[in-house]
Amino acid sequence: MSDNEDMPPIGVVLHDEDAGCDELLTSFATSLRDVGCDIGGLVQKSIKRPDGRSDMFLIDIRTGQTFGISQPLGQGSDSCCLDPGGLAEASGVLRREIEHGVALLVINKFASAESDGRGLVPEMFEAISRGIPVLTALSRRYRSQWDALTGGAGEMLKSDPSELHRWWAAVASRDSAPCPA
Repeated sequence: MSDNEDMPPIGVVLHDEDAGCDELLTSFATSLRDVGCDIGGLVQKSIKRPDGRSDMFLIDIRTGQTFGISQPLGQGSDSCCLDPGGLAEASGVLRREIEHGVALLVINKFASAESDGRGLVPEMFEAISRGIPVLTALSRRYRSQWDALTGGAGEMLKSDPSELHRWWAAVASRDSAPCPA
């Protein structure tokens, strides 16, 4: 997949670990939704437990429905705690929004599962193949996997609200998106 004029815009918020990217995407998505933009997708919320691990949730931007995507693995486990069942259930939100033909699809992140071609990658590629602009987040530690899987597609964005609004203004004007920038 190469980045070219015929491909819909892909915004990739490139960030360091724990850079507040979940809150950034949530705030950005909410701001567009609140001004009438037909935006859909999933944002992530993580809640730290006393043991230092986090419970992870995906939240449907349109409905607010919450999906648990982490599973308890017990003390001392260092395995990935991603719950594939919860992730599969949440992926239905993306499929619904793709069928709806949203102006912008937000996919919470490209991380470990996606770097292996799993996770939400099929929905991301489906949206792109249908011409839907996509916004996601990418930790620097997965940059080489992103480049290998996508051919380096997308515009790398700083983890900054004004950067996301600048990107969306350019997308909205290029695609005559039916929502404000």
